[in-house]
Amino acid sequence: MLTGSQQQRPSASHRSSSVDVPRSTNRSLIPTNSRNNALERVAQNPIRFHEENGMMVPDGYTSRQIRPAARADVVTMARAMNRDFAPKAKAMFQSEIDAARDAIEQDLYISYRQPGKDFDCYRIGSTGKCFCGHTLSEHIKFTGKTNRLKCQSTNCVCEAFAYIPSRPDEVGEFWLAKRPGFDISTWRAKCKCGHAHDRHETKFKRCKECSCSNFISNFLCAACNTHWEQHETFFERGSEREQQKLPTGEFYMPFAELPDMQQVILTGSDAHMPSPYLDAAPRRSIQQGGDVRGRAAALQTQNRAAIGYEQHTNPSTRNDRGSNASNRSPVRGPLRGSHRATEE
Repeated sequence: MLTGSQQQRPSASHRSSSVDVPRSTNRSLIPTNSRNNALERVAQNPIRFHEENGMMVPDGYTSRQIRPAARADVVTMARAMNRDFAPKAKAMFQSEIDAARDAIEQDLYISYRQPGKDFDCYRIGSTGKCFCGHTLSEHIKFTGKTNRLKCQSTNCVCEAFAYIPSRPDEVGEFWLAKRPGFDISTWRAKCKCGHAHDRHETKFKRCKECSCSNFISNFLCAACNTHWEQHETFFERGSEREQQKLPTGEFYMPFAELPDMQQVILTGSDAHMPSPYLDAAPRRSIQQGGDVRGRAAALQTQNRAAIGYEQHTNPSTRNDRGSNASNRSPVRGPLRGSHRATEE
């Protein structure tokens, strides 16, 4: 009797099959005809498409055309997402406010924008940063003879002031300021090579750290969504801007077209604007007690009226259905319908 490794193996004639079954590395069976079966099923039941709204849509599916909002209210959304919206907005636009005031007083408008555009991406003041790393106040003053303002700093070869963003929010990187320990003064606009603008030559824009031959921004303008090299720095008098139909005077101030938002950045308060939280007013009234239903309805009416909600001052004109219609607030809105003033 043979034992261990000496046991006789069964011959090929005693095996269950004479065909070797392919096995994968994990020793599981591989279905050799699965791909063929899948192709056969696709051939027998092809996916059919139909055209809808200019797109090819599989049969059995529907498409919906996405259109931009007719009345997009980004200010209300931003206020709802940031409890300290007003102070942050004021701090963000303070440099532009100061620059606009100086421009109006001196009749010298210094702006950063794309050539041929009818709006300014940024209003530049004395603290505006040049590509060379120095501020506008460190360059020669504008006299009207030339727009090429040379830098007066020692050993700087900058021959013309060229504005470059100096804060992350100017390029849409708002989240950086929220990082613990982040120092905004150390932030620098970078090239696609990964090095900051102050690590490139001022005159020829070649990188000092690598073989990069020209500064190509790796960021986009937060105002127009284009690259830095597509912008120019303009020095203009009021009469020159008026000929180009560009805003001057009080219309040069930030958010001149949005008076409510302009008041926010000028005062740092949004108390004059309706609450962005539609349910905040009724819930505060509930917690305070007293005439809950009446005060909640009044506050809700005031807030919703400011953002276009339909009002019904007489409950009898609402055509409410149900036995508890008299317990509802006399305010109806297109989003929520009747709203109970007593519910949490």
